[in-house]
Amino acid sequence: MTEAAKQGDTDAMLKLIENHDSEDLQRCWTWVYLAELLGNDLTKDDCVAIHENGSPYDDDIGGPLFVDGRNGVKLEPIGEEQGATAHRIAREIFEAIRRLRNSPDSYR
Repeated sequence: MTEAAKQGDTDAMLKLIENHDSEDLQRCWTWVYLAELLGNDLTKDDCVAIHENGSPYDDDIGGPLFVDGRNGVKLEPIGEEQGATAHRIAREIFEAIRRLRNSPDSYR
């Protein structure tokens, strides 16, 4: 799962934060910062209204409304030094992802 996260998989980053790396705040913040560099804010809620069958909710149809999605990640703050390290590591991983994606051998 760590390798998937290091390749830009934000779902893997979420799973690592929630399950595997939860005791390592610096590592969790690294995933949050990396996701931000990739255009995803893991700290924001991402919920949508749906019908019972999972289709997007349409109030013209009516009926029961269900909420699907996820709550944003809530992490304790970290110190300035740890935060700087987390940012640095996230940037390093991000640059590696960009190099890989821009490589002529990469699959698009």
